[in-house]
Amino acid sequence: MPATWTFDAPAGAHLFPAAAVAGLLDVASAPLSAERLLRAIEPMVPVEHLSLVTFRHHKPELIEGFSAHTRDRNVVAECFAIYRRSYFRSDAVMRLAEQVAHRPAREVAVMHCRADELPVAGWRDDIYVRESLTERFTLLHAPAPGAVQAIHLYRDHRQGLFEPHEIEQLLAFAPLLRQAHHAALQAGEAVADRHAQIAQASRRLERLAPALSPRERAVCARIACGLSADGIAADLDVAPSTVLTLRKRAYLKLADAGLPAHRLGLARLLA
Repeated sequence: MPATWTFDAPAGAHLFPAAAVAGLLDVASAPLSAERLLRAIEPMVPVEHLSLVTFRHHKPELIEGFSAHTRDRNVVAECFAIYRRSYFRSDAVMRLAEQVAHRPAREVAVMHCRADELPVAGWRDDIYVRESLTERFTLLHAPAPGAVQAIHLYRDHRQGLFEPHEIEQLLAFAPLLRQAHHAALQAGEAVADRHAQIAQASRRLERLAPALSPRERAVCARIACGLSADGIAADLDVAPSTVLTLRKRAYLKLADAGLPAHRLGLARLLA
């Protein structure tokens, strides 16, 4: 039977590699990325594939996957399509996900399952044997009530089975990984919200100041939403000097139209 653990705090006696800690900070500071998660785990425990999965209406949905070495095809997506089509109902992780949905958001559940423990022979043959996978280590938590997400880690024959000390390291690391994962989800929501605000400000500017060029409008919409010149440059992939030039031109046109030509005025106008 697969082994499971549930806890809500990291083990205090564990020291993690500096590269793993730096990787967690990288995960937490940007929208969710399967590659960044895998790179944070690699300094401690080699992993071949990582998949991010959410559960909706009692069914798993793949968010994103990443493979450490395979580049010629999307192994995670191919295997998940087979799993979703034929085998997910036999997966003990589905029952664990239902339990996690009703637990505190800070709590994390972990399941470890070897290929020879899978209950359906076809599941082993079609995915694990086909891709030379040896086992799966799964972390589940509910970043919002009822909204369960999973991080699946897969080893292959080149890496062998998880050693006991590697399992211990992953268990100690799991709550920290959950926190970084949660922060990345929030960062993604913030970016999506900012993009929506910028789009709304741009539409209003198009109506109020049709003399602005598309690039001038893009700069002014971001100014109204609180971005700095450097932030706008990064967002639009242009030089900061280009942003300053576009801002100067836009402010002249806004003033000619009797509209605010400064940051606070734009923020009020386009709020």
